[in-house]
Amino acid sequence: MVKIIDIVPGSIAEELGIEKGDQIVTINGHEINDRLDYRFYQAEEQLEVLIQKANETIVFEIEKDADEDLGLELEDMKLMSCGNNCIFCFVYQNPKGMRKALYFKDEDYRYSFLYGHYVTMTTLKQKDLERIIEQRLSPLYISVHATEPEVRKFLLGIKREDHLLEKIDYLTRNGIELHAQIVLVPEVNDGPVFDRTVQDLKAYYPGVKSVAVVPVGLTRHRNHLVPLRIHTQQELQQEIEHVDQIRQQLRRELGVNFVYLSDEFFIKSGRPIPEADYYDEFYQIENGVGEFRNMMDRFKVIQKHFPKKLNQPLKLSWVTGKLAYQNLFEHIVKPLNQIENLQIQLIPVVNRFYGPTIEVSGLLVAEDIYQQVKDRPLGDAIFLPPRVLNEDRLFLDDWTVEDLEQKVGVKCHVYQEDIEEIIDVIDYFAHETVVKGA
Repeated sequence: MVKIIDIVPGSIAEELGIEKGDQIVTINGHEINDRLDYRFYQAEEQLEVLIQKANETIVFEIEKDADEDLGLELEDMKLMSCGNNCIFCFVYQNPKGMRKALYFKDEDYRYSFLYGHYVTMTTLKQKDLERIIEQRLSPLYISVHATEPEVRKFLLGIKREDHLLEKIDYLTRNGIELHAQIVLVPEVNDGPVFDRTVQDLKAYYPGVKSVAVVPVGLTRHRNHLVPLRIHTQQELQQEIEHVDQIRQQLRRELGVNFVYLSDEFFIKSGRPIPEADYYDEFYQIENGVGEFRNMMDRFKVIQKHFPKKLNQPLKLSWVTGKLAYQNLFEHIVKPLNQIENLQIQLIPVVNRFYGPTIEVSGLLVAEDIYQQVKDRPLGDAIFLPPRVLNEDRLFLDDWTVEDLEQKVGVKCHVYQEDIEEIIDVIDYFAHETVVKGA
């Protein structure tokens, strides 16, 4: 049973008198527990829908087109929590005193399907597996880390065997596509353990479509946690070379590269970002695998549409984490600064909140940004990186964009992940500058 929070105007539901606040109980005898159940079971042409109103239960018999929606907006799904204790879990590496939501560990295959969240599948029951197959919840994104049972248990902080490969086998045999992630921890799941993991996952290709490898990230808040370390620059270089050898063999066997290192390996090792063919179809770009290459290539396409000159001088400051700084400067900011009357200064912000080893832009907090830009001439506006805000438009330290704007005294704009937006934003602020100066 799920609460209805709104009715689409002009929809079947409105015509039938279904109202906001009612609850949907079943469709054709199937229990409705969330939006995915609703979406799947209401796709039939002949429906028997059980609705719970305040004082009565009504059965509606409906005939409609298969692609026609009933018009119900349902309440948000409650996230399923995670029972693992992963030794590198970022939740455990948060400092005390943050908002409660940042200490919640989710492990929800529904959000893996909807939003690309990574799940370990340790808690999946047979009924969950059957639902995934019945409702075609594909693709899913799974955190594997290691297939050697004892190493996997150590990494996930569990004591029982979770039968990972059996679940992968069952899902892939039934047409579910999986994308796997390995968080690589030095001296734990690298070397022979890593090689075994890749070989085990390769056996399920193309059901397991891709394997992303990301280096472990450690904050300065690790008191009483399992001692771990990050990779040295030399180790990152060695991993690149080792994975390249594996990929050559995989390409001969499978026709694809199958294993993809995240951008962080290349940037922190001092290696150039690979060309687009390294990533095949960019299967895990949201995981930072090929994100920079994709951005740089798309930027080259839009360069031809650059104006040669702005009508009025425009000065912008662009905030980024240290990881992105060099590539952003060389491939994005320098070409933009060739536009006459446009001046962009790129500001790399050190993450003092989590510690300097955390260099991604999405984990910057407003306090760090403020402290490191406040004494600079910031120009007409500040660009802030994508993902620094949650769905409530809060930074990780609970500042709002308006808080930061008030502190620094200039407009702050959080640009989205589409690099094409940059030109639109420049046009907007150029227009604002003209209006203000008029």
